[in-house]
Amino acid sequence: MTRLSKRTHKNVKRLIPILKISCLFLVPLIALVFMSVLNSGNVSGIFIWLVKYPHIFFLNYLLLFGIINIFILLPFRVYLTTSSIFLISFSILGFISRQKMAIKGTPLLPSDIFLIKEAFKVAGSFSSIYIYLTLFCLIAIFIILLLLKYTPKDKYKWSSRVVISLLSLTLLFNFYFNFGFIQKAFGLQTINYSPKINYEQNGLLVGMILNTQNLNVDEPIDYRPDNIEQILRNLEAAYEVEPDFKPNIIMVMSEAFWDPLLMTNVTFSQDPIPFFRSLQQTQTNGILLSPVYGGGTANTELEALTGFSTHFLANGVIPYAKYINKPLEALPFILKRQGYAATAIHTYDNWFYSRNRVYEKLGFDKFISKEFLNQPEYKGQYIRDTELTKKILTAIQATEQPDFIFALSMQAHGPYPSEENPENTISVACDTLSPSGQAILSNYVNTINDVDKSFAQLIQELEQIEEPTLVVFFGDHLPLLGEDYSIYKEAGFISGDNSYQDYQNIYSVPFVTWDNYSTSKKYYRLSANFLGSLTLQLAKKDGGPLMDFLSLFLGEDMVITNPKYWGQEEISPLMLEHYKILQYDLMFGEEYAYQFQPENRPWENKNFMLGEGATIINGVDFTDDCLFIQGENFVEKHTVYINGNPVKSHYLDAQNIKTPGLKNIKSGNKLRVQVKLVDSQQNVISESNNYVFESP
Repeated sequence: MTRLSKRTHKNVKRLIPILKISCLFLVPLIALVFMSVLNSGNVSGIFIWLVKYPHIFFLNYLLLFGIINIFILLPFRVYLTTSSIFLISFSILGFISRQKMAIKGTPLLPSDIFLIKEAFKVAGSFSSIYIYLTLFCLIAIFIILLLLKYTPKDKYKWSSRVVISLLSLTLLFNFYFNFGFIQKAFGLQTINYSPKINYEQNGLLVGMILNTQNLNVDEPIDYRPDNIEQILRNLEAAYEVEPDFKPNIIMVMSEAFWDPLLMTNVTFSQDPIPFFRSLQQTQTNGILLSPVYGGGTANTELEALTGFSTHFLANGVIPYAKYINKPLEALPFILKRQGYAATAIHTYDNWFYSRNRVYEKLGFDKFISKEFLNQPEYKGQYIRDTELTKKILTAIQATEQPDFIFALSMQAHGPYPSEENPENTISVACDTLSPSGQAILSNYVNTINDVDKSFAQLIQELEQIEEPTLVVFFGDHLPLLGEDYSIYKEAGFISGDNSYQDYQNIYSVPFVTWDNYSTSKKYYRLSANFLGSLTLQLAKKDGGPLMDFLSLFLGEDMVITNPKYWGQEEISPLMLEHYKILQYDLMFGEEYAYQFQPENRPWENKNFMLGEGATIINGVDFTDDCLFIQGENFVEKHTVYINGNPVKSHYLDAQNIKTPGLKNIKSGNKLRVQVKLVDSQQNVISESNNYVFESP
């Protein structure tokens, strides 16, 4: 065994020069192939790419060559190990991009770096992702151990290694500092309207670089104070405003709410959304063109609340995560100027999409998130919408002012199991659907049937309130039904040819309104950025610079689409130009609009809070080794801290918490008592005053 081992060692040693040259050129190529195949999900894709765009394939190869071979200065065993790590890492990058494409309909984007927490939270619902990533890591460790064990040491020849390392460094330098020249030399084009097509043409790495350039929003050519003044001159709401009429305004953004009956090739045993459909017969309703599919809820939300169009920004970017850093004109600020209280309610984590930070900038008074709900009822893995209904009704009754409430549900969020729930009451039938596809669709349909019941409960309760009230109920995006739109394709709802009809089908969600003060009914086809303006119009409330501007163009059929389809809708180029300039001014620019309309400038929202109200300790009693704390706005997840240390806490009700088993407290001890609520990211999101108590 020893002689054989020595002989093998000698043979390997003779192969080292060949191995070095092979690694130099082959490892970047293998990394590119693995990454591309894992990203596209098929082997044929890389051959199509190589034939159609060989120069761009070569450019991606040069980039990987530079990244990997800059480490050639290291000893050969270490270099091999480093190269293996890069190979596995780029393979994982391609795999993650593919998984995101399957889950959310878009591949991995540079802006996703701002959504790391959200990504881990979502990935938790797809356990197979962690299994595959673990497998990748184990393979990497195995390869590295083999290399360290069997690759012999060699003589270090620094001259050739320095040359190769300098060449790699030069390549990377030019990619970083002279990418504009590279872009022209290789004829690179950013496909803004489709990240998927962008990567198919430019490759994952170069495509990401091109997308990164779009993260910085360029100033429009005609962005000047005089142009802003011209746009705003004599601008006012293009509808009747009644200052003394102040209805409650409730906007409910329902997670993945959609009308499955639009799948005409599928048979359903009963209508999944009968109450919603009944309102369509008597109330203003229509189709809302969402900016996202299957995920990215925050973008629909932003458009509805602010009037900003995310189509003017880089494709796939989530503005909540990157751009919202100052007070912005939005419905909460607009309505608070007119005497409203503004509350946001969400049956999910406060930190998701940075809502805990963004809602302050949009003008909400308070944000009631999942952490502040006591023993909420779940339906599947998410909180049932009945809990949202309860909180909406509580919020309306808690104020003397008219209310603006923005409520976000979670019950219908995917993924939907590929095995049918035996408790389903609505059956689905379609000859072209696979068994798993039929199960997924059935589970989704039965979920939104329960959502429809919660919506009915909300309206029935509001009918008992003797206050003028408007409800705007809408979906945020279509549900993610299978990977790569598979169920929509199987059912014949889309053809998969990237046609404008497919685009409209996959991005159109229904909306309906309800009120107790009007009899008018209209049908609208709008994009989400016009929904806020329509809401103000239905409530007869004044807007701000952007909302009033949008009201000028608010008709029964007005949408801002993906830029690829602007020609299909015959959108006025002048309107788009003015819209972009005004949005840039309010979102990124010098806010010239407020020089001409100072009364509409949003202010620093210093009184914003998480929860229904400030947590206050009013008194403390100590009896039978138990601390009894009296106060205000306690919730189930609050924990008592004594002298800075958490102790076991029993929530009794909103005014009382008990901490049992405090046998170490002696007579005359001074205790600093505080109540805190810590979220899943270990951030304190609610804390009371410090109450100093001396034990009897």
